[in-house]
Amino acid sequence: MTIQGNERTYRTIAVTSGKGGVGKTNLTMNLGVLMAQHGRRILVLDADLGLANLDVILGLKSPYQLHHVIRGEKDILEIVAEGPGGTRIITGGSGILELLELTEAQRETFIGEFWKLGSVADIVLFDTGAGLSSNVLAFLLAADEVVVVATPEPASITDAYATIKVIAQKNRHASLKLIVNMVEAPEEALNVAEKLIQVCQQFLNIKIEYIGYVPRDKNVLQAIRSQQAFTIAFPQTPASRHLGSVAAQLLRSIGEEDEDSKFIGKIRRFFGNAA
Repeated sequence: MTIQGNERTYRTIAVTSGKGGVGKTNLTMNLGVLMAQHGRRILVLDADLGLANLDVILGLKSPYQLHHVIRGEKDILEIVAEGPGGTRIITGGSGILELLELTEAQRETFIGEFWKLGSVADIVLFDTGAGLSSNVLAFLLAADEVVVVATPEPASITDAYATIKVIAQKNRHASLKLIVNMVEAPEEALNVAEKLIQVCQQFLNIKIEYIGYVPRDKNVLQAIRSQQAFTIAFPQTPASRHLGSVAAQLLRSIGEEDEDSKFIGKIRRFFGNAA
């Protein structure tokens, strides 16, 4: 992807889950913090256009959100806010219906705003909504990498597989990665990962990459209650250390990727189909 002027190519990672309550938004934000510690310019975008809660988790009051861009009231760079640990964030707001109701010209203008993000970010993390609405699916199919978050709960595993199945049906070449969250022991995480890897290989004929787990950690809950990133509030707690390994592995895989991001072209096509 070629970007004009001072705007540059950036990589995109969509973080998703089959169901709510698995800690997806919290992990996304803390992944961003850890990646920023490696010297990357990180932007976390709340792509849950209906039930955005990134600002609530962080205790931030952002006057402008993504729906202001959808309406044509703000340039996308005007709504970028400072996040924890040197990250930047864009909060979502309730713009899902407005996006679907845009004319073709308005939608093209909105999608064109994404070109500008390369001037402030090397990596954009999309915190998508749970479930598979057309707008969520558009971000998942357009992103360079998709990280699926699951917990050891049977319902979470089942829903994670259903999400992977839909993505694979639309794009068999999607780069799919798995994080197991809220784990009591390493063996529990490995068991979840092996189950998902096996069924995806057997029934979908695709490979997913297990990139690590995050243990259940009382300090994570404490950080959430105080509206802080746990990787900043408790950098040496087990959850921070394990997520740090996940972040490093993600950065290595991005560094090995030679092909430029095709995000803009793909998000234009998939949002067009959604509308």
